[in-house]
Amino acid sequence: MKTLLSFIVLMFFLQIGWSQNENLDFKYAVKLYNLTSFEDKSKKEIEVDSSIYVNSYDIIDKTLQIFHPTVAFQWKTKKNNFHEIELTNISLDNTEARKDVETDTLGIYETIIGGEIFTTYVSLRYEFIWNLNISGENKFVPSLGFGINPYYRQSIYKPMVTDEYRTSEILAGARVFVIPRLTYNISAKFFIDINIPICFFDIHFQSDKDQDPRLTIEEQTTNTANLHAFPQFFSGRIGVGIKLN
Repeated sequence: MKTLLSFIVLMFFLQIGWSQNENLDFKYAVKLYNLTSFEDKSKKEIEVDSSIYVNSYDIIDKTLQIFHPTVAFQWKTKKNNFHEIELTNISLDNTEARKDVETDTLGIYETIIGGEIFTTYVSLRYEFIWNLNISGENKFVPSLGFGINPYYRQSIYKPMVTDEYRTSEILAGARVFVIPRLTYNISAKFFIDINIPICFFDIHFQSDKDQDPRLTIEEQTTNTANLHAFPQFFSGRIGVGIKLN
């Protein structure tokens, strides 16, 4: 943390003495990124009964995504910095999971457990990019970004058998990032952007609903809110940009 703050202060004073970089002389740009990310949401669960220790177990939940293309649009401010909006994820998924057993000698099967899972996921990122301009026509331009990543995911489970009930989960939240980056201007039209988003906070709200009629209306819905500082979420992006004007 101290190293990052020292870097920001140093870049601020250096920027004062730098003149406008001619490679920043454009208003709009479109970028195509590859986003590589790793997230570790593993945790330990402990079951207790009447305050007496019963059992504990680990839930391993790790996700590595090496290739994930995203698209972003960038525009310049009056002070030669940039705003950027990125569509990091949008997906609709329908998965069917079921178990069938043979009920008689005629080869007739009956579903004893299973259902369909419908998942919707949308994730965006807004970023303010503070350009640390280098004088003259230096093709390398360092900058520092400050971003927020709102996301929304909904999963609905529709059972295929009568002794199971429909359930759903809604997860809505946002991550906050500081993003050191380095841009290399290949030509007057194209550039390469390499950056490492550092996640400082992840805050989210989760609502789980179980339509089991044996539960009361209050028991059917569970709402939780969580705030994680410095979550185990690591990512890096490399992108190719096209200057439009």
